Amino acid sequence: MAKKYIPDNSCLMCDKGSSPCRLKVTHHNNSKIYGEFLASEMDMIPGENIQPMGICSVTNSACKPEPIYWDKTNKGVKVNGYKLLFEDANLLCKQGGKVRVSFEIPYASSVTGLGAGSWLFGSYQGTVDYIQKGIIYDVEHSKISLVRENSVSDFRRHGNYGEMKDNVFHRQQGWRDARSTHPLINLDKPTSPGIDGAYVKGSDLKATDAKYNTATIQNTNNGRELSRRWTFNHIENNDAINSADKASFIEANNNGTLQREVIRTKPDGTMSSETLNTNGNKATSGQSESLAIKKGRTSDFINSIRSSIQNSKYVNALAQSNFSQTIRNSKLANAANNKLFQTSQAFSRSSALRVTGKVVGKGLIVVGIAMEAANIYNAYQEEGEFGEKTQEAVGEGVGALAGGLAGAQLGAIIGTAICPGIGTVVGGLLGGVIGGIAGSSIGGAIADLF
Repeated sequence: MAKKYIPDNSCLMCDKGSSPCRLKVTHHNNSKIYGEFLASEMDMIPGENIQPMGICSVTNSACKPEPIYWDKTNKGVKVNGYKLLFEDANLLCKQGGKVRVSFEIPYASSVTGLGAGSWLFGSYQGTVDYIQKGIIYDVEHSKISLVRENSVSDFRRHGNYGEMKDNVFHRQQGWRDARSTHPLINLDKPTSPGIDGAYVKGSDLKATDAKYNTATIQNTNNGRELSRRWTFNHIENNDAINSADKASFIEANNNGTLQREVIRTKPDGTMSSETLNTNGNKATSGQSESLAIKKGRTSDFINSIRSSIQNSKYVNALAQSNFSQTIRNSKLANAANNKLFQTSQAFSRSSALRVTGKVVGKGLIVVGIAMEAANIYNAYQEEGEFGEKTQEAVGEGVGALAGGLAGAQLGAIIGTAICPGIGTVVGGLLGGVIGGIAGSSIGGAIADLF
C-alpha cells in the first residue's frame, strides 16, 4: 500500500512530551500537492514548524525541542528542493524524544466545533426540542400561519401546534416521553386519534390529550377519550406506548394511578391543564391550571436569528424543493428518525446513560479548549510573554468556540430544511466542525491585527 504524505497543520505527539502541537509547514515555496502544503525534511525548526510539547519526561521541565532530523523521507519527491516526509516519519530529538504525526487526534478547532454541534442538542430528544421550539416560536411570532394556504376547514396545524407545546412543556418539567411513535416535527402531519402525550417521571405516569382553543373531549366507539377503556384500547391494540413502558401503563390505567390531563392551548399561546377521571370526565368541575413554557432572553434571541434565516426565501426554497421533499418523505429518513428516537428513549430510561448525551458535547468542547489551551501555553512558554504567537493562539481558541456554535446553528437550520430530525443532527455536527475550523482561522487572523 502506498504511503501518504504529512499535510500542514497535522498533530504532532512526542513520546516524552505531555501535550501535542500542530506542525506548521513553511518550506513549501507556495507549492501544493493534491491541494495541500506537504511537510518536508526541513520543517523541523523550533518556534517555526514545531512548538514545545508540554513537560518533557526526560528533563522534568518545559519542553525545549532540539530536533535532529526526520527519519523517513521520499528521496524521489521534493518540494522547494527538500524531500517530502512519509506519514510514518519520526522527528528525533537530542533529548531522546521521538515525535510522530497522529492522524487520530483532530485539530482542536475541529473538536471544539464538534462539541458545539452536539452540545446544542445534547441528545436526540434535544434535537426534537430544538425543532418543536422553533416551530412554536414561528407560530407565535406570525412567521407561520395555523391556517394552511388554500385551506379553510383543515385544522390539523391547530392540533399539531398544541401537541408540540404539550411535548415541550413536559420535557421542561422533567417528564420523559414514553410513546412508541416519533414526536411531531411536522406542523402539517395529518392528525390521527390516540394518546397525544405519554410521560414518565419517577413513579408517576401520565397520559395527555392536546386540545386547541375550544376543542373538547369526544365520545368514541371505544369509550370517552382518556377514559380507562379508551386508553387501554390505544395501549393494547394500537401500540401507543413503547414496549419497555407498556406494562407499567396498563397497570396504572387499570388501578387508577395513571394521571389523565387535557392540555389546552389558546390562540394567544397560553396553556392550561384539566385533570380527568377514569371515565374521561373532569375530575373537578371548573378545575383548570395555568401552564407555561419556560423562556429566556438568550433562547429568544437565538430563536429570532434562527427564525430569520430559516424563513428566508433561500432556505424556504430549499425546504420546499423536490430534493428536500424526496428525502424527508423517504422510508430511509423516517426509519433513521425513528431509530434515533427509540435509542434516545433507551438512554433516557437508564439512570446511568441518560446524562451521556448531554455531557458528550460539553466534553468535546472541554477537550477542544484544552488542546487550544495547550497551544496557548506552548506559545507563551516559547515567547516568555504575551507576544504575537500567544495572541494568535488565544484568537484561534476563542474563534474556534464561537465559530463552532455559529456553524452548528447554521448547519442545523439547513439540515432541518432538508430533513427535520436526522438532517438537523447531521447539519448541526458538520456545521459545528466547519465553523470551528473557520472560526479558529478568523480568530487567529484578527489577533494578528493587534
